[in-house]
Amino acid sequence: MSPLQTAVTAQRGYSLLELLIVIALLALIASVAAPSFDRNDDLKLDRAAEAVAAALRFARSEAIRTGAEHGLTISQDTQKVTVQRYDMTNSPISALYTLTNPFDKQPYDFNVNTARGTEGVTISNADDVFNFSGLGRRRSLIFDGTGVPKWFVASTSTTYLLAEAKVELSYEGRQRVVDLAPMTGRVTVQ
Repeated sequence: MSPLQTAVTAQRGYSLLELLIVIALLALIASVAAPSFDRNDDLKLDRAAEAVAAALRFARSEAIRTGAEHGLTISQDTQKVTVQRYDMTNSPISALYTLTNPFDKQPYDFNVNTARGTEGVTISNADDVFNFSGLGRRRSLIFDGTGVPKWFVASTSTTYLLAEAKVELSYEGRQRVVDLAPMTGRVTVQ
């Protein structure tokens, strides 16, 4: 026999049983070692906080860009965040329309509790989110054309500056807080 014939006859392939055993072992190792893609619980809370922060930033940037009053409503009762353009000529002031999200071209109106990727997250504030000096708490906020967060009462022509704004988000015992700074309108997620 030539050396080439010996090498060919000495080669041997894998049987189907051997391949199945190797695949089963690899699947077992992967299921133990890889993170579970169903357990994205930590990400849900982060996504919800970033969505609320993005809504605040967008309302402020639109107010600065257009020079017109824009704002939002955050309701712990309905779990909704809505970004709106306000009509300051009516008493009481009212929303003219809901803005369109620049990314998905849908109305900027989402439910934190049921939105895709944030299911189960709740706005857990006991009181309304926005606290204004001399006025108290409200669920709505307006940014003026310079980006300053405030509230305006048309019947008395009184402007109230924001004193505090903290959106508390909860999911399975964990919490994130979205904070809006008075005067500057700076948004941070804690």
